[in-house]
Amino acid sequence: MTRILCFGGAVMDFVPAGPDQWQVRPGGSAWNVARVLASLGLSAAFVGTLSHDPFGERLIREGEASGLDLHFAPRTEAPTALSLLHRTDPAQYVFYAQQAADSQFGGAASPLLGAGLWEGAVAAYFGGITLVRDPARAAFLPLAREARARGLTVVYDPNFRSQLAGAYRESFLDYVPLAHLIKVSGDDLTGLMPDLTPAEGLQYLRALNPEATVLLTLGEAGARLLTPHADVVHAGYRVQVADTVGAGDASIAALLHAALRAPPVPPPRQLAFALACAAAACTRPGAHAPTLADIHAVQTGDSP
Repeated sequence: MTRILCFGGAVMDFVPAGPDQWQVRPGGSAWNVARVLASLGLSAAFVGTLSHDPFGERLIREGEASGLDLHFAPRTEAPTALSLLHRTDPAQYVFYAQQAADSQFGGAASPLLGAGLWEGAVAAYFGGITLVRDPARAAFLPLAREARARGLTVVYDPNFRSQLAGAYRESFLDYVPLAHLIKVSGDDLTGLMPDLTPAEGLQYLRALNPEATVLLTLGEAGARLLTPHADVVHAGYRVQVADTVGAGDASIAALLHAALRAPPVPPPRQLAFALACAAAACTRPGAHAPTLADIHAVQTGDSP
C-alpha cells in the first residue's frame, strides 16, 4: 500500500460552539493531513511528538481509531499545544504553545527515526507552525532534505502564522526548493512576502522552484493549480459551512491523493477533487477528515 509520512505537529483546537462555549477537537496541519489521507484509503504515518497529558492520550486514541501509523510519534511530558479559534470563517487562530509537546521533536525522537521510517514511503508532507518552532525546527528540515534525496514526493504547506513571521520567512526559503508540491493561500503569500503583492509573491515562489506544482487556495473563490505545463482554475463547490477549520489541509491531502494515482489524473480533475474534499471538510465543525463518499457527494451536489 502507498505509504505517506506526515511531519509536523498535533494540537487541540478550541472551536467556538456558542457564547462562552467551546468544542475541543484534534488538529494541527500534519495531523489533519494524515487523518484525511487515511480516510481516503492511504497508509499515513504521523511523525511528530505527542504529550503524555490527557489531550495527548486523546490524540493517540483517535489517531489509532483513524488508522494512523503512530510508530514514529515519540511521547513527552510537555503539554499539548492549544489553539483557540476566535473566528471560524475564515479561521483565525491564537496559539498557546510555549515549550509545548509538538516543539519538542528532535533529539529524543532520533532513536525512533531509523531506516524503518522510510521503508515503503512514497511521499512526505511537511507543514504548519510546528516546523518553525524551536527546538523542533532544527530537526524537521534535515528530514525534508533526506526525503527529497530518497526520491519521495515532498509536499510543503507553510500555513503562515504571524506569531512567528521571521522564522516562517526563513524556513520558506529552505523548504520551497525541496518540494514537488506546494500549497499556499493568498494570506500565506502576503505574510511570507510582505513587500510583494500576492501576484508578485506567487511569481517569486515559482521562480524558487520552477518544477514544483503549486496549489493556490483562494477561499470562497476556489483555487488555482499551477504546474510546469498548466494553469488551472476552479470556482469551488457550494456547501453548508459549519466552519473552515482544516479545509486547506483537506485540499492538499486530496491533491496528493490524486497526484499519486495511476494512471495519472489530469490537473483539472486533481483540482476538482482537492476542492471537493475541502468543501466536504467545511460541512462539519473542526478539522473533519472526509471520505471518498463525502467527496463524491459534494461533486454530485448531494452534500448539505
